[in-house]
Amino acid sequence: MKKLIGMGAIICLSFAVCVPLAAQPGGEVIFKALQDELDRNVSDLVMDDLERPYFIGYTVDDVQDLIVRASLGALVNSQFGRSRYLTIDLRVGDYSLDNTNFIAGFYGRGPHYSPISVEDDYDALRNRVYLATDAAYKNALKAISKKRAYLQTRIIKDRPDDFIKQPANTYADQPEPFDLDRMYLDNLARVTSAVFRDYPSIISSAVKLTAAVTNQYLVNSEGTRTLRADRLYTVELFTSGKNAEGEDIRDAARIIVTGREDLPEAASLAEWAREHAERMESILAAEEIEEYAGPVIFIGDAAGEFFRQVFVRHIANAPAPTYADDRMSSMAAGPKLAGKIRRRVLPQFFDVYDDPTISRLDGLDLVGSFPVDDAGNVPRRVQLVEKGKLVNLPIGVAPTKKITEPNGHARGAVSKEVTAKPGNIVFESTARTSFKKLKESMLKLCADFDLEYGIVITRLEDLNAPRAGFGYFGGRSTSDGALTPPLEGYKVFADGREEPVRNLEFANVTVRTLRDILQTGQEQHAYHYLIGNDYEMPATIVCPDILIEEMELEKTEARIKKPPILPSPLAEK
Repeated sequence: MKKLIGMGAIICLSFAVCVPLAAQPGGEVIFKALQDELDRNVSDLVMDDLERPYFIGYTVDDVQDLIVRASLGALVNSQFGRSRYLTIDLRVGDYSLDNTNFIAGFYGRGPHYSPISVEDDYDALRNRVYLATDAAYKNALKAISKKRAYLQTRIIKDRPDDFIKQPANTYADQPEPFDLDRMYLDNLARVTSAVFRDYPSIISSAVKLTAAVTNQYLVNSEGTRTLRADRLYTVELFTSGKNAEGEDIRDAARIIVTGREDLPEAASLAEWAREHAERMESILAAEEIEEYAGPVIFIGDAAGEFFRQVFVRHIANAPAPTYADDRMSSMAAGPKLAGKIRRRVLPQFFDVYDDPTISRLDGLDLVGSFPVDDAGNVPRRVQLVEKGKLVNLPIGVAPTKKITEPNGHARGAVSKEVTAKPGNIVFESTARTSFKKLKESMLKLCADFDLEYGIVITRLEDLNAPRAGFGYFGGRSTSDGALTPPLEGYKVFADGREEPVRNLEFANVTVRTLRDILQTGQEQHAYHYLIGNDYEMPATIVCPDILIEEMELEKTEARIKKPPILPSPLAEK
């Protein structure tokens, strides 16, 4: 049965039955080229009388992808790609101090990666691995020299080790076939985008469909050898229009599935797009308020995105690297909650854990599941919060000052550093109540604050979602004290009336806001998203609706651009 899921949602990843490594079509050549060059470099790679590498890891991401963009029923472009990327993790020094986790300037962070042959040619593959390893080794020698010189001039208290030695692991998925159907997917984009012809008040609309198949091959000098297979399809909508005051209003929605059989048919996608268009028209007509300070309820996807931005991102990617430039240290201080182990970060009625080993929970699909992480290690469940106190962190390949045991949460992607990132984070509450009573509690607070109404937020802008239009240059930038603005919300009055609101943004939201949660809803929701908007890193947050005692919202300050001089020609049809 096909599943249609809203903004940021993803159908659960399924991993195929394990098969012997030698049985992988094409994979045998890739593994042989990687292993042969790995063995040679472990044995012989050394420059003059300098250090040998103490660890070498190779990862090949073998990818077929298709990106289709359409508007008003016509294709804008359709790009079909086939690529392989080699990523190298090469370390000199030792586990306590090596060339990683140090940034010597404004540039230079990130893995050493390069494109390699998409054909199963042993000589071509191995030669590329040889050249890339040589460059990575020379860069590592330079980096550790700079790092040692820097550390001689600084006193860093309780500096953690740079790397965790982990046992060798062997795992193999059945590789995914490269069988994307370009004509079929092009047509889905056309049909979905054609719906907006009927809505001339939506000035700009676009549909982006992405399909990707990835087989990841990994070997390292500690004996790990893994193959993991993934498949993902996404359909995204971007719309924009102008309200009565001439202000720009944007909205977005997304469907993600992990199999062609789960991708909605054209008629279902068209209906989904129509629902989005009608919701957009409602948002354009919504009332505007200047400011609000009072209780706020986050429900469904909005609650998941709230926890993602205010809690999850502040426990991920630990430890933060050391920066030689103090200006960079202040700009990228690392996850704010990582240093608060054994301190209260949530109300006492919350427990939180992260478990990448499960794919379903109480009937909910979870997408942050993986059989091996991106360092080839076995994932484990980790208890993060007990009775409101932070007790652990996701740990990938490097320890923190307070957490030294690994738990298989190393995640990354092509061109993106492998660091500690979440899988399936589950928030459990003992202060649960029905949504009706949650609203009653909010209205009681409104009476205490002498407010006419309270506010319910149903959707927040995705932290990494592209804005309306075809261009995308990264996720929305938010400061440490910010939460992305609501895409949709409404007022709730004491007499039961509900009225939509628009063009609001939050002020003064920090990790301290987590402790202002008063109650939670009865039901759990699964909120699915892509870490860094990357199809290689899906994640799930399972959480209830939440009531926060007091938050500040204010009118979005935006320069009003003049609307088009003439009305849309669609309005004349």
